[in-house]
Amino acid sequence: MAWMGALIIVTIPLFMIWNHLVIDPQREYMEWLMSVLMLNTLVLPIVNGFVITSGMQKEYQDKTIRNILTAPISREKYLIAKLVVWFLWYFISICFSEVIVIASCYAFFPTEFTTNHLRYVLFLFTQNSFFSFIAGIPVLWICVKQQTLFYPAMLAALGTAVLQMAGLQVSEELILPACVCPWTAVPISGIVGFGTRYYWICIVSIFLCGVVGFMCVIISFRNQDQ
Repeated sequence: MAWMGALIIVTIPLFMIWNHLVIDPQREYMEWLMSVLMLNTLVLPIVNGFVITSGMQKEYQDKTIRNILTAPISREKYLIAKLVVWFLWYFISICFSEVIVIASCYAFFPTEFTTNHLRYVLFLFTQNSFFSFIAGIPVLWICVKQQTLFYPAMLAALGTAVLQMAGLQVSEELILPACVCPWTAVPISGIVGFGTRYYWICIVSIFLCGVVGFMCVIISFRNQDQ
């Protein structure tokens, strides 16, 4: 499932390359870049949730999780290791995707794509992807709570994707409450400008979501029996 998830993530910029070459070759630089980011915002939470949900569900279904529950090892260390492996898969997949985006920008828009734009693209996509991962940690809690069930965690991942897409459409009057909601805060953090008051509200909201979500994972897993 991890390979399939990585393939889907890498396919996002490849699809936009095909779209630019075949369907809409007249699309300008920033319009094309924002389209890739929008598709990224929608697909990443779903794929991310699918990978961690399928992985945890398989461990519960195959009863391999019983070895962790009965072994004299720290359950917290197991969960931290699971989170690290999950993040490494995510990080490597995102790196491949960003390389394709950067190469595409250079190939399609050589005059507009300057060194400053390179930094901007790297920062924007890396930040969006990293924040999306942090805001998606509560999905792992639902996986642990539901154990062998697949759909609750996937519905939660789909819900976070919808909220992140909604964050791209928030009006100026609703920016503050949208910054407080961690999932709408993910795309808004790339819009409001680095270092602004809204930006820091987004960061606090997203990281609180991740920390609280992982604490809930630890508590739920600690309370499980065989």
